[in-house]
Amino acid sequence: MNNSAHTAHADADAPENESAEHLTLDTIGLKIGARLGLRAAPGSAMYSSRVIGFSTPGARHARAVFITQPVISGHQPLDLARGEKVELVALTTRSVFQFACTVEAVCHEPFHYLVLSEPGVIRRLRARKFIRVTTHMPAHFFNADSGEGTPQLGLIRDISPFGMSLAVAEPNAKLDDRLHLSFRFNTDDTDVNIDCDAIVRHVQGVDAKGKNGAYGLEFEKLEPSQRIALKSLMAEQI
Repeated sequence: MNNSAHTAHADADAPENESAEHLTLDTIGLKIGARLGLRAAPGSAMYSSRVIGFSTPGARHARAVFITQPVISGHQPLDLARGEKVELVALTTRSVFQFACTVEAVCHEPFHYLVLSEPGVIRRLRARKFIRVTTHMPAHFFNADSGEGTPQLGLIRDISPFGMSLAVAEPNAKLDDRLHLSFRFNTDDTDVNIDCDAIVRHVQGVDAKGKNGAYGLEFEKLEPSQRIALKSLMAEQI
């Protein structure tokens, strides 16, 4: 799987009022195993990484963060040097956070990993219920409420663990109709198949050219393992 990040978006990308809260590694809920997006320079591509540990803070030293070294195209480690500043985005169960760290060490044994300084200011990004990631995944669906069980093909334009935007040729469903969906994706080198129901929360009719019809959907219920898989997919694409 290519670990380079794809486009992700939220309702707004500006931080919330930083004066209202002082955020730390503990208060944002960052834990071992959490996914991170790492950018080496402003405007550059963002790559996927994972938290693998924290140092114990002391009187003379701050708390360091240990992360896997991001890779390019799935095999080449991202070239970083000691002293280089990096920007990180952390997607936790509580929110989406942004902060900067300095690379304190680049290690190659027993595997490639980085030691980062304790973050300075941590900003909470305003987001919808969950960040949404732009995708181009096909999905089969049918209207479970109308009795028309013939599957149609749509294209998932963006998705989160709570819902999606589904592009369709003919948006015939009404608000609050229930659609049954089937789609698949790959995360952490695992193929995930999802069959679920979703409620139509928005209907976008076709334009003058007969295109761009879409549904805004909210998942009615997902199995815990399916929601975890979607969160993993989101974190990979930050």
